[in-house]
Amino acid sequence: MMTLSEHIDEQDLKERVLRTGAIVAYGSKSRREGEDAVRAFKQGQQALQKGGTDVDVEDRVKRIEQSLDHLFEGLIKQRAQIGSGVAVDVVGHSLSNKRTKT
Repeated sequence: MMTLSEHIDEQDLKERVLRTGAIVAYGSKSRREGEDAVRAFKQGQQALQKGGTDVDVEDRVKRIEQSLDHLFEGLIKQRAQIGSGVAVDVVGHSLSNKRTKT
């Protein structure tokens, strides 16, 4: 049978592992969202660079629409990246806060 202090130590260890896992998970999600944002922004740039100056107005408008779609997609991904970064901060601060209390 475990003593109370052994039980508390085991729970603390599990909690630390979970928090560390959460930091890693949110960190990797933040990085992935950032890479997706960069990819969308580059696709927007490529859409604008297609063709040349001799392209008719309708094709130019289509390229601008595509570019704007990619831009907005990139901005949405950036917002998700910011949210994941905030989650990393919250989990990290709660971990350090818990550590200073014990």
